[in-house]
Order: sequence, then structure tokens, then C-alpha cells
Amino acid sequence: MKTNIVSMIGFLGFVATGLLVANTGRFFAEAQKRRVTNLFLAFALFVSLTAGVTQHNMWPFSSWPVLAMPMPAASRVLPTPRIVGVDADGVEHGIDYRAWQPLSLEELNSWLNLHFFKLNVAAQDRIGRYFLDRANVAREQALSPSGLAYPNRWLGPFTAPTHMLHPAVWAHAGNVPKTSFVKIRIYNESWSLEERQHNPSAITRVLAYEYPHP
Repeated sequence: MKTNIVSMIGFLGFVATGLLVANTGRFFAEAQKRRVTNLFLAFALFVSLTAGVTQHNMWPFSSWPVLAMPMPAASRVLPTPRIVGVDADGVEHGIDYRAWQPLSLEELNSWLNLHFFKLNVAAQDRIGRYFLDRANVAREQALSPSGLAYPNRWLGPFTAPTHMLHPAVWAHAGNVPKTSFVKIRIYNESWSLEERQHNPSAITRVLAYEYPHP
């Protein structure tokens, strides 16, 4: 709650000082314009540093833990988790990113990388059960007349995407699996940008987790 209040103060202060800068000619004399601009920059820098040092997200100022994963200096390959659903015939299906909202796919993948694989088996299986249930609920919603909701119900498909684009693979009912998922699998996928420029299918997939277990 306290973090939300501080975030609101930071956001309102950012907007207020930004509006002052945008309207310096109307409210301030020429000599004061630079001072107001410096105030805006100092405020934005202070709030950004506060978010980073405290490691608390203060929207729209973020600590960016999504991108703060350790990576070998010599490596140019970063494993990325990918969750797929498996039907009764053993066929794997990609899952629409909207199935995990209000989490973005970046937030979910970051949490998987940083925390999921450190949990004990019982805790992982509770989460695996949740993933399976969540994926099946989203699949049923995608098949319904109203379809699977976008993060912003008012803007729908015009909702601003996250910083990494993800296709709404279940935007059309014909692309939605017709039967329920009976399993969830999490793969670690990795690739080299240079290799994929020549061969888009050059992806290494390693099965990291499956629920229920074989």
C-alpha cells in the first residue's frame, strides 16, 4: 500500500513537472525556463534512482528486475522459458500471452528464471497445477463468443503492447485448441541471433518441467 502511494506521488509529480516544462512560455519568464527544465530532469532522475536502489517498481519508474538476470560474459545465448499446453493426443500447443494476465509474459518468464526452478518439487507442482488450470480457463474463454480478453477491455486489440511484442495466437477461434490440455510443459529455449538470421528454426529446446509428471 505504501509503495502504491509513493508510486502515485512520483507519477503525479512527474506529470506536473512535465506540464510545467511544456508550458514554460505561458507561466514563466525566459530566465526561469532552464530552472524549470532542470527541476523536471532532477525529479525524474531522483524517482528513477529510488526505484532502482530500493528494487521496488514505482510505475512508470521501474527497477527492471525483468532484465536483471546474470549471464556469462562470453555467452551470446540467453535461455528463455516457454510454456506449452499438451492435449490428450500428446500434441503441444502454444498458449496465448493473455492467458497469464495481469502478468505480462516478460514478468512471468523472469520469475520462472529467477525463482521457479529453485523451489522444491511440491511447490513447483502446485504452480504447475495452477498453470494448467489457468491455461484451460483461457482456452475456454478464447472459444467463447466474447473471446479471450485483452489487458485493456476498452481498447481491446488496440491495447498498447509490452516492450516485447507477443502475438495474440488465440485471437481467432480457429487457432484455439479444441480439446482441453492435460499437461503443461516448460521448455528452456535458446538460440543465436546470427544463426537464426540464416535459419529461423535454429532453436534449442530443453524440457525443464512437466506437470503432471510422466
